[in-house]
Amino acid sequence: MTQLDVIRMIGDVLTGIDVAAGSLMPDDPNLVRLQDQRRLLDARQLILSRQLFDENTARFQSAAADLSAVNEQIRGRLGRIEDMIGVLHDVARFLDAVTRFMTAIHAFG
Repeated sequence: MTQLDVIRMIGDVLTGIDVAAGSLMPDDPNLVRLQDQRRLLDARQLILSRQLFDENTARFQSAAADLSAVNEQIRGRLGRIEDMIGVLHDVARFLDAVTRFMTAIHAFG
């Protein structure tokens, strides 16, 4: 997996979040939570896009594989607005996985 693959994966989740958020009423309290999580994920994607990482290291590949595994587990589930608590949980799991990935590859400095 490459750095671009990871950035695209995060972008796909951001799109899923946007679709779910667009399905909620403006006064839905879950909308604020979802938007907060989206902002955090977007900020992490921006950090990744502004730095260059050695994709060929075992650390990068292992961390990317872990992130991809979480992505596979939540794939297609972000649109379940009838289970917004589950959607929020899935987004939080993915956000945590992105944070672990970035920590593993020393993206935070």
